[in-house]
Amino acid sequence: MKIAIIGGGASGLSCAIAAGRKTAGKNAEIVIYESKDRVGKKLLATGNGRCNMFNLYARTEDYSSPDFVRDILSRYDAEAVRLFFQSIGLYTRADEEGRAYPLSNQASGVLDALRLECEHLGVKILCESEITDIKKQGKAFVLSDGRAYDKVVLACGGKAVAKNFGGYELLKGTGHTVTKLMPALTKLTVKDNTFTKQLKGIRHKANLKLYIDGKKITEENGELLFADYGLSGIAVMQLSSFVARHFRVSKTLPVAECDFVPSMSFGELCQATERICGYNKDMKAENLLTGFMPKKLGEAVIKSVGVPLSAAVSQLGTKDIKSIASACKSFKFEISALRPFDDAQVTSGGADLRDFDSNTLESKKVKNLYCCGELLDIDGPCGGYNLLWAFACGLAVGENLIN
Repeated sequence: MKIAIIGGGASGLSCAIAAGRKTAGKNAEIVIYESKDRVGKKLLATGNGRCNMFNLYARTEDYSSPDFVRDILSRYDAEAVRLFFQSIGLYTRADEEGRAYPLSNQASGVLDALRLECEHLGVKILCESEITDIKKQGKAFVLSDGRAYDKVVLACGGKAVAKNFGGYELLKGTGHTVTKLMPALTKLTVKDNTFTKQLKGIRHKANLKLYIDGKKITEENGELLFADYGLSGIAVMQLSSFVARHFRVSKTLPVAECDFVPSMSFGELCQATERICGYNKDMKAENLLTGFMPKKLGEAVIKSVGVPLSAAVSQLGTKDIKSIASACKSFKFEISALRPFDDAQVTSGGADLRDFDSNTLESKKVKNLYCCGELLDIDGPCGGYNLLWAFACGLAVGENLIN
């Protein structure tokens, strides 16, 4: 039995280990092909170098196609992945939001554990070995390097942060459909960047709601980072996956509604600002919101409703106070685009799920050909969800390779 795994990332390495364990003592050869100079490079960059490996609270509903991921995640959930890593000598800890990290707090430790286990099991790793073509000759798969294999796993990863990426071409070359590709878990470009450009580099915790065609789709609480092109920060990245799915089918512009003072209601904010105005009547309007948000952000909000920054707050009427409070609670940005793949963490789109068995991830079109990880048209939120899916896919395929 000869098995080729194309891609040495999270799903490819875990797949090789699962297959290697199942074929231990048998006459089997498992080879990982990696186009880069070393395996697991994207793993090293995850979680700001700490590697957010999985999330304890992940649910099937958190993913773009919950019905498809249900079979895999019911067998390889966060606890199963935790135990898998424990079995190769790597222990984890989780924070209050369920995000699991290695005890070493270093992504390199995760990669080392996977790589060393592959070596222990006799898995061959061929780096700087890009596969550009797969041909079926009888029951065998002949790769572009001329070697023949009984089974092939496509674990090439997605297009996000990838260079010279050919995984989707391999899919197409084997008769599979690739859905429209969009960057996800990324930053957002706004239609009018006048407001955000003047606030470049300013961070503030806010509540963000995403509206598509007038309907609220989702909301997030978290840090908002202003940029010259638009919006960034974890909360924005969470919204971006929904924006990506929308832009795959429509050109209408979603709207991000920002609440810059989520701890107060509109009425409470009006009362608070009125008290400030009454207490210090000589204060300039530019300082009115400094107790609620960074001064530059407060100034930008006040300017946006037409109130002069140099005006004394004693000159502000009830209408002005309500306008300022309304802008604080419901500042809207039209989203015109997603930032490029170089800025994205994952890919929205990929191998058409209709071509693959959701239980085994084997192709319905080509027997003994499998697909796993980000190459599939599956994506989830920030916080370990996408790596959980990658590891779960790899383990599921690896165990299914040997019947």
